[in-house]
Amino acid sequence: MSGVRWKAVLWLTGVLLALEGAAPLWSGAQTSPGSATGQVNQVESVTLAHGVKSASVFGSGLLTPVDPATTFVNTDVPYAIVRIKALAPDTTVALRLADPSGSAYAVQAKIPAHRGNPKDFDFAAPLYILGTDLESHTGTWHVQILINNAPASDVTFQWQAATAAELAKLKDTVNQSPLTADLHWRYGAALGLLGHLSESITELQNAIRLDPNYALYYITLGRVYELQSRVADATQQFQKALSVHGSFYDSVFEGWARAGLVKLQAH
Repeated sequence: MSGVRWKAVLWLTGVLLALEGAAPLWSGAQTSPGSATGQVNQVESVTLAHGVKSASVFGSGLLTPVDPATTFVNTDVPYAIVRIKALAPDTTVALRLADPSGSAYAVQAKIPAHRGNPKDFDFAAPLYILGTDLESHTGTWHVQILINNAPASDVTFQWQAATAAELAKLKDTVNQSPLTADLHWRYGAALGLLGHLSESITELQNAIRLDPNYALYYITLGRVYELQSRVADATQQFQKALSVHGSFYDSVFEGWARAGLVKLQAH
């Protein structure tokens, strides 16, 4: 996996992968109704949070739980912190993000049968909207948890357009942690979202220089080049994204990169 990874872990088809999350923070969690004591595979809580990736490869990251009624702006990167009670082996858990027009993307993990007795299952996952074609889809979003393909939890949040004032806050954050690739990506994506394309490219290139092994950075840069009608440069970035692997979101990133290439070919 690229650059900074976190302590929260998932088993994905038998391979241990670290999600970009943090140590559990459960205050303010939204609890799923109807969880029965003693039963396996019960969603205990889904907590929305603001998050930022740690600057240390051994760090646990920083997540700040927010009130369920919080409205995120589209320069934010929301996180979902999920706690499942007594997850049984050979169970598939999926996190699906749905925008106002329908399902946006999903990721899933499977607990292998050889893992033994049921246990608690906690993870934190960034909800990638900023820096993608989803970033302007304002309105009500859904974070849905499915267990063995059956709906188990549905938490909503509001996504609204940011103002230029958000850029100043992000710039201050980058200045405080200039070696954190994820912050340069987030600031660069926000600059692009608000029309500052040249500055956006510089920040996204900084993110890639600091962590060249994360596909989303190339996808976001490709989108900005596309806005500048730099077809060859955009194509190169989407193709690079397809060559980078190791993230829990690989299948999602691959789909976005291929969709970017299809759009460019249509031009």
